Amino acid sequence: MSRHLRVLRKTGLVEEATLERDARVRLYGLKPKPFGELRRWLEEVEGFWDDELQAFKAHAERKHWKNRG
Repeated sequence: MSRHLRVLRKTGLVEEATLERDARVRLYGLKPKPFGELRRWLEEVEGFWDDELQAFKAHAERKHWKNRG
């Protein structure tokens, strides 16, 4: 677990805090900025593939109706 948390800290995805009364306790929290950037990138990719799949569907439906007629 500590290795995973160390990687997340090094990549800037989480931040660590300690409790003043107990130095053994570590609190981890997600940093929102990297996840916002990831969300924007995923929305771009999703939009691209949505457009591509809609175009493919339209093409397949046109070809299907031409072959039936």
